[in-house]
Amino acid sequence: MKFRRPDPRVAQRHAQSLTHQQRQPPPKERPDSMEASVDLDWGQLIFAHTYTDAAELARQLQDEPHGRRNIAIYARDPHVILAQNPQYLFLDPSHTFRLWLSQYRAPQLRERGYLIRRMRTLEDAQAIARIYNARHMVPVDASFLWRNRASRRISYIVAEDLATGQVIGTTTGVDHVKAFGDSEGGSSLWCLAVDPDATVPGVGQALVRYLAEHFQARGRAFMDLSVMHDNRQAIALYEKLGFQRVPVFAVKTKNTINEKLFAGPPVEENLNPYAMLLVNEARRRGIGVEVLDAEGGFFRLIHGGRSIICRESLSELTTAVAMSRCDDKAVTRRLLEKEGLRVPAQRTAGDTEADIAFLRAAARPFYHPAGTCRMGRDARAVVAPDLTVNGAEGLWVADVSIFPRHIAGNANATALMIGEKAADLIGSTL
Repeated sequence: MKFRRPDPRVAQRHAQSLTHQQRQPPPKERPDSMEASVDLDWGQLIFAHTYTDAAELARQLQDEPHGRRNIAIYARDPHVILAQNPQYLFLDPSHTFRLWLSQYRAPQLRERGYLIRRMRTLEDAQAIARIYNARHMVPVDASFLWRNRASRRISYIVAEDLATGQVIGTTTGVDHVKAFGDSEGGSSLWCLAVDPDATVPGVGQALVRYLAEHFQARGRAFMDLSVMHDNRQAIALYEKLGFQRVPVFAVKTKNTINEKLFAGPPVEENLNPYAMLLVNEARRRGIGVEVLDAEGGFFRLIHGGRSIICRESLSELTTAVAMSRCDDKAVTRRLLEKEGLRVPAQRTAGDTEADIAFLRAAARPFYHPAGTCRMGRDARAVVAPDLTVNGAEGLWVADVSIFPRHIAGNANATALMIGEKAADLIGSTL
């Protein structure tokens, strides 16, 4: 395919990717490949402005394997896309910044202590995957990266520590012209990450500059990147490099990985664990929560102009009869037994000798083994503070076995909170 570099003055004023209207582009502007996407292993990068059907775009977004994250960038009429399935889609709270490569000038600087280069070996690919895990990004398979090492659509860039030979940083570039025949001649940067153990400064900036020069050499018109709206340090760096914020929107799915982006701020009131389970699940589903009485466990759920007051699993719709049946355990037992369910043996205390005989017949030893897989930071700890097993990869422990010390009270509530915390930690990693 022959590509003609667009006039940057025209591109900046009339770029399709900056036009937020669902319209059919005229034939001379139509990309060579409609409904375009690129598989990056962590998910599909979907070019939303190549879609003419919002419903089809929404379906493509939701066709997301477990543990992966699809992104639809350059969304025209994002409100129309969200309306296709508002329970499962949300508008990404990130800003898009664009570097016009016709205006970019490479600085006369030398990297100190590291070398920026293309991915060359399988060990490079494995190092990229390791950095993703260290930064709690969506993991990728090193074999996928290696299979795409010669791809013209995807460029994997690494930073190598000259003293140790270790890869200490990485970023990924996507060439829009090679991906879908982009008439704007665009490109984009993704997955910028630096090893948390790296000691040399300026690695992230050097990776961004290298990729900009890489696409500039290919004759591309611009390079885009996405950054969280509140990441002021990164935004300041990109603006220093010459990036300009552009009105580009991205749509994502409401999955566990993205939960922090769409669920809003957590409820800070000190609710009991049973109420917190319901409150957190409501937030994940886009249901508003108002805590009325934290000590009593009362809260209000709000959605679509409707609201209901709850106390743990009970609500305003729970009848007095239903509540009395649950409150009186003897009544509960009789109802369950009448329905043919197995219930534990029970008797009303009275005669001492009969009570003792009942206890001897019905009692069973019951205890909570804990601390067998102790959590800590020392060399003898089995589990790290993030619940990962020391010396193992992809393995977490989330039960009372991680207790550093036995607790005096019942372990049930503590175990629930361990599970809640584990869900957050594992969800942000997978």
